[in-house]
Amino acid sequence: MFETMNRIICVFLLLPICSVIAQEEESDRQINQAVFNKIEYHFNLQETDSIYALAGPKFKQALSLQAFQTVMTQQLYPLGQIQSAELKSYEKGTGIYKLNFLSTPLQVVLALDSLHRIETFLFQPYAGDPAPEKTEPIQSTNTAASKLDRYVDSVALAYSRKGHTHALAIGIVNAGKTSSYYYGETEKGNKRLPDENTLFEIGSISKTFTATLLAYFAQTQQLSIDDSITKYLPDSVAANPDLQRITLKQLANHTSGLPRMPANIDASAAAHPLDPYKDYTKEKLYDFLKSYKATTPPDSIYQYSNLGYGLLGDLLSNISGKTYNEMVQELICQPLGLHNTTEHPNPDSQYVAKVYNEKGVETPLWTFDAFAAHGALKSTVRDLLAYAKAHFKMPESDLEHALARTRQFTYFNPPDTDIGLAWHMNLVGDELIYWHTGGTFGSSGYIAFTPDKKIAIVVLSNTAESIDAVGLAILNHVLTTL
Repeated sequence: MFETMNRIICVFLLLPICSVIAQEEESDRQINQAVFNKIEYHFNLQETDSIYALAGPKFKQALSLQAFQTVMTQQLYPLGQIQSAELKSYEKGTGIYKLNFLSTPLQVVLALDSLHRIETFLFQPYAGDPAPEKTEPIQSTNTAASKLDRYVDSVALAYSRKGHTHALAIGIVNAGKTSSYYYGETEKGNKRLPDENTLFEIGSISKTFTATLLAYFAQTQQLSIDDSITKYLPDSVAANPDLQRITLKQLANHTSGLPRMPANIDASAAAHPLDPYKDYTKEKLYDFLKSYKATTPPDSIYQYSNLGYGLLGDLLSNISGKTYNEMVQELICQPLGLHNTTEHPNPDSQYVAKVYNEKGVETPLWTFDAFAAHGALKSTVRDLLAYAKAHFKMPESDLEHALARTRQFTYFNPPDTDIGLAWHMNLVGDELIYWHTGGTFGSSGYIAFTPDKKIAIVVLSNTAESIDAVGLAILNHVLTTL
């Protein structure tokens, strides 16, 4: 009796407390939303100083006004205006908002300090609303015959069971042996496993091919990587003094100061929101460059730039008189026997897996005009393993010397990444790993290798769900079981 009464009294005492906590949480959420609304307003007017004025001391200590202006101007404002926004979650003082631009959604993480000033303000790819995990068995070629097979299977199945993923292809070179594993289906519902001849979009992994072309032209003395880019631009574009200090090498190691995207790509992205590079022409690229005003001096910071690589490919085409795909085929693919790596697959003889967005909905393959060199290639696990293995050889031919040159240090990107020409380099344990990733609205790719140990990992997916964690897990497993 007394025990029951005590419980009832406790419940009545707790109800007001819970109510107060709930009210405080709702009040904090509303304040977070109000601050976000101010940010959205100033963002669409490109009023960077007004956004920064909302920040607290912790945020300002981590990011100076100048650095904040650079990020906003070079990376975020080129996305265009925020068309709409939605609070997706609010928990423990942190709100996550989905931002809809004309081209692609992003999410922003916003947390405030005790005085309701910005403490965390972080843009990320939109995570999407996760689909339910698959309940049916996942098709696979993995026989689980070895410890490596079983480890790969555990990592691959964790990815492939996600409700929005479809095909997954994995290749490993280790101890002189090549292993390949294929999961899922190349098209939703077709029950067809990918195989060694299935092409995937490889996105920005294409940049490593572009860097190899640059290194090849340097090796054959058709240019110097320290040449100013204006040497290879029309006079009307080269006259812009803000371009004259930029070198070919700075395009290739992302230190040119050029923004991630040109500001005038918005119209192209608006016309083709699922295929944003489709009609971004050379003329539009040159129009942007003529009026470009540098806000970041060349060689001062690492700033990843798709624009830089699109321009680099255009300059190499100017030098050679050939298209990007023609250069890749003649100088890289044919010598290395990469029969299924191309910008333009033959529909009669080459099969490209259909691609799906972060919600598992089919989306178009990307097409390119002026920006082909930053992300246009399609390839297979077999071809990319052969490409990685070419880096294992002591260089003899011009191409092999070019491959080696792409791995030479050109810039340090804190805290622990070195940059070659396109390749990122990190120490994993005692091993120097070269790596690059790639992604489109419907694909994800990862390649990593270490020439010293002759290990290579390739992972390709036809879904816009990052496979970086899959690649890293397999790489770490292989390195720790040597």
